[in-house]
Amino acid sequence: MIYLKTFSLLVLALSVHKCSGFFHFEYNHWKKLDRAGGDANVSMSTLWINQPLDHFNPAETRSWRMRYMQSLDYYRRGGPIVLFIGGETTADARWLSSGLMFSFAREVGAAMFLSEHRFYGESVPNNDLSVQNLAYLSSMQALADIKRLLEVIKSQSQFQNSKVVVFGGSYPGNLAAWLRLAYPNLIDAAVSSSAPVLAKIDFYEYLEVVGDALKKYGTPNCYTKVARIFQRYEELLKTSYGIEQLKREENICQNVDMNAVQNKNTFLFRKIIYYTSIVQGGTPDQIKSLCPQGINSIKENNTIHGMPSIWNEELQCFSYDFNSYVQGYDSNLKSWTYQTCTEFGFFITTSSPNQPFGRHLSSDFFQRICAALFGPQFDLRRIEEGVRKTNARYGGLTPRVNKVVFVNGDMDPWHRLGVLKDLSNEAPARVVRAASHCWDLQRDDNYDLPEKVAVRRFEKQKLKQWIGM
Repeated sequence: MIYLKTFSLLVLALSVHKCSGFFHFEYNHWKKLDRAGGDANVSMSTLWINQPLDHFNPAETRSWRMRYMQSLDYYRRGGPIVLFIGGETTADARWLSSGLMFSFAREVGAAMFLSEHRFYGESVPNNDLSVQNLAYLSSMQALADIKRLLEVIKSQSQFQNSKVVVFGGSYPGNLAAWLRLAYPNLIDAAVSSSAPVLAKIDFYEYLEVVGDALKKYGTPNCYTKVARIFQRYEELLKTSYGIEQLKREENICQNVDMNAVQNKNTFLFRKIIYYTSIVQGGTPDQIKSLCPQGINSIKENNTIHGMPSIWNEELQCFSYDFNSYVQGYDSNLKSWTYQTCTEFGFFITTSSPNQPFGRHLSSDFFQRICAALFGPQFDLRRIEEGVRKTNARYGGLTPRVNKVVFVNGDMDPWHRLGVLKDLSNEAPARVVRAASHCWDLQRDDNYDLPEKVAVRRFEKQKLKQWIGM
């Protein structure tokens, strides 16, 4: 969810939404949300709906149970339905008691709902994450799940005439816009926050934005210090003597072969995550605290939300073994990785010279993760074809939609794959300075920068206009 996500995981498990997961990291997300002037006493129900395993194949008769949540505390008869779209993580009911959607629902007397995405949280068809079953995990199937959920909700007499507004951040921000694209007769309006609507394999721009944030908000020479540390890492990893020195300095387990390219990349990736997890979801003041105090190393962060632990408790050292690391993915991370390997790419690489993290992390590293988790058939050609189909299906940076508000923060690396300019008067876009991933969804009060307050008011104004309120 919010940070669907998610480096699009290894950052969107290696690469999200928690706006939403895997490649989407979050930083103190709920601390932000809990300050948003919500209502801790909102009552809500957890419900389940049967969904077809495959919406597009009548011959497939299997079904599964999808979890969703509802709150009618502020509902006034005839009011709209508002849905917060779940993404690449477990659905969290707190979205129904705080944040922008909650504030909007309270103002317009809406019934609030929260959906959980297939293959995440407790909504795993057949409780099976085999490659054969994951074939039913896709954005198209997820959109059809939401369509059916909303149709069932609207079949209740009290909601038959209700307008429908959907909210989504990160990958669910994509889904919000794509729902309006696919089902315009059902979805009346949408908020698409921090949505990387352009699928891309080599997402080199991500680290460019992180580097820019270090320059703009970091302490003096922060960018240069980080660049020197990564240069030193890469130099040490070139020789046996350097590797032994690095193992001592970084407390790397002796049984990890740091001559292996994938183990080297796992080490470098983990060091990069230290920065990306905070820049994506943090504040300028938090970025200032990121700059290294020493000149040789960056501390290991073993507790990043959604990432496997690399600490070997028995040996009391850090293990950067690629195979062990990938096999440590939890169910949400594995599911999101499958989507990046089949639909989105979102592989955060160091292929641009305009970033401080060295040059050794390529899209090949992430393709190897796909193959390690799902089999050798998940090669680069298959990933390229999946990305091509996604952009052709949804329109990339120019989806043919209206009644959608696109919102991004310029500090959020994902904004480089988002809609940054108005598509039309009925599909406006806003980019806010010093704002991070899904910033607009996380709170809704007046104790913020005036520009942020104004954009949130604009979002609600447009939604009210589009649903005739």
